Amino acid sequence: MSSASTPQGWVLGRIGSAPVVVSPTSLLLGLLIAGSWYPLVSSTLPGSGLVTVLGTVVGTVAGVGLSILVHELSHGLAGTLLGRRPVHYELYLWGGRTSFGPSRAWAPWKDVLTSLAGPAANLALWAAGHALLHGGAITSVPVGVVVWALTWVNLALAIFNALPGLPLDGGHALSSLVAQLTGRRQAGERVAAVGGLLVVAAVAWRWVLEPLVLRGSRPDSFSLILAVMVAWPIASTSWRVLGLGRGERAAARLDLRSLMRPVATLPAGAAIAQVRSELGEGAAVVLVVDGPAPLGVIDDTALAELTPELAPEPAPPEEPAVTAGEICTVLPAAAVSNELTGPAAADALKRARALSRWLIVVEGGRMAGAVPTGAR
Repeated sequence: MSSASTPQGWVLGRIGSAPVVVSPTSLLLGLLIAGSWYPLVSSTLPGSGLVTVLGTVVGTVAGVGLSILVHELSHGLAGTLLGRRPVHYELYLWGGRTSFGPSRAWAPWKDVLTSLAGPAANLALWAAGHALLHGGAITSVPVGVVVWALTWVNLALAIFNALPGLPLDGGHALSSLVAQLTGRRQAGERVAAVGGLLVVAAVAWRWVLEPLVLRGSRPDSFSLILAVMVAWPIASTSWRVLGLGRGERAAARLDLRSLMRPVATLPAGAAIAQVRSELGEGAAVVLVVDGPAPLGVIDDTALAELTPELAPEPAPPEEPAVTAGEICTVLPAAAVSNELTGPAAADALKRARALSRWLIVVEGGRMAGAVPTGAR
């Protein structure tokens, strides 16, 4: 779960207006699961043919992907019910991510519920699988193998994602809970980052150090690969949030409010003369809206790029006037952020730089200002 960004990958379809994007790295995850699962399935179904074994492996891999998708859709559903719409879902090597657009009335406690919705969905799938396995409804052995595997995979997903470290759901929930109690978002992020380091230490102990220290044996290659896959994103996020590197320290001190410039808001039907007036009176950028939804932006650079027939002369009475909605630059979801300080704000500014000259900042449910991204 995160603020809006632009995903790279294949679009499978849309849930509502949000695309479901599969990252190419998810293929690596599928191959790892298939490679580790094939020998076990082959030994579990000794009398079965190659087609049955491969079908069981493929069914398990597909089921894992579906479980991750259900996890992300649960984030999206919770966010929608609480007033924040998802803009895309992404499935990738480490699992998945649901990105949301801005909300005018959002509070940290809503982030707690939205974050925990994903692990709760996996816990529900585990309970359903457990009931199927013990209810006598499954008569096919290959189907039973697939259900058994997915049942425990969903329990693992629920437990792992609920761990209190960023960027896991449990870490986001812990961060938001601290922010709700203290009113300090950055304090919540730092607490969750420390939790992430503790998770990394536990992973290193369980899969690497325990075999060496307690059993005197070298950890197998699969355990090492799994430990790195699990620990790396958590460790790198904690490192960044805690500001343990030079760039991270600069990001930790960032406060977008000190960089904000005034924003004027005009409806899509406003005339260009009104845009010029707002910019002339001190606004750095005009935000064009269509009802409550941001549509695009216009700044001095955009006006200077207008053709002469659009810019200086008013339209004759018999011709329709050119409106702000027709000339504004479309505002991508990634160019709007409610992150104000620290690494999260730095990430938002970086994402916006690739798409827009301006990052529109939302504070307290309202458009507070615009920060120049440095893009041309």
